[in-house]
Amino acid sequence: MAGADVRDAVASLTVYEYGELERATAGFAEEHRIGNSSVYRAVINGEVAAVKRVAGDVGAEVTVLGRVSHSCLVRLSGLCVNRGDTYLVFELAENGALSEWLHADGGADGDVGRALSWRQRMQVAFDVAGGLNYLHNYTIPPYVHKNLKRSNVLLDAHLRAKVSNFGMARAGGGAQMTEHVVGTQGYLAPEYLEHGLIGPQLDVFAFGVVLLELLSGKEAAPARDGEDGGGESGKAILLWEEAEVLVVDGEEARGRVAAFMDARLRGDYPMEVALSMVALALRCVAREPRARPLMGEAFLTLSALHSSALDWTTDELGTSAVPPRRIGDA
Repeated sequence: MAGADVRDAVASLTVYEYGELERATAGFAEEHRIGNSSVYRAVINGEVAAVKRVAGDVGAEVTVLGRVSHSCLVRLSGLCVNRGDTYLVFELAENGALSEWLHADGGADGDVGRALSWRQRMQVAFDVAGGLNYLHNYTIPPYVHKNLKRSNVLLDAHLRAKVSNFGMARAGGGAQMTEHVVGTQGYLAPEYLEHGLIGPQLDVFAFGVVLLELLSGKEAAPARDGEDGGGESGKAILLWEEAEVLVVDGEEARGRVAAFMDARLRGDYPMEVALSMVALALRCVAREPRARPLMGEAFLTLSALHSSALDWTTDELGTSAVPPRRIGDA
């Protein structure tokens, strides 16, 4: 790590000895590992924390996290450098990544206990929008996260969402170009894939995909049914492309949207709000960047929808939930 920005960021952090983190994680024991990640649960001075082991340069992530402070962004509190690896100490998100709560096998009869309710999904969407709105509009300089996806959205003990993993973040609110296109299939905007264009609308697009995942319970880029994902025949079907056939007004809207919604919700959501959520998601994943809302506008829309979710009760469900019919069915 080098540079004045990194030094300034490190000055605000606790610098740990490797031995402290080794003891805090029981020697980075497997039982302390969180999922299949390089993150370990730790207890430091009686407080739980997450320790992430990173190989290579972490200057960009440390610089960003040293400059930002928001309840919907994961908080970096300290670090340690040992034998070429860097260990970053974060607040612990006790409920893991959003990816662990979506896409469970079994559909409506699957892991219902781990499924997020409608209100919880609305809260996650609201939190992620708040974090991105802060990055785009309330930091100096503004930042583009550039790597938003379900595994980079963490859930705390109260299932409040926190955006994480800022290793690819870029400073600057204007458009930039790159020849080095990296990221996760299914979340990358067309203009980035085709032209290497980076800007705030890149995050808006990825946010739209996360919204679609929250609504449908589907993955951003699942393999074709019955295929192993190898070769051209196994080319992934992108969720945002599938969702483009949805309509949010007219007689067909309710049936199509109900068919798209996660079966694990069991129809327990207000259809009018679901239609508005789908409409927002489709605007966010518009192929043309200029057709997408700014993150501030998306956040304001989510604020109103989130308020309606807090007021909504299952007694108001009525006939809002149409029996599921998969998209493409006659």
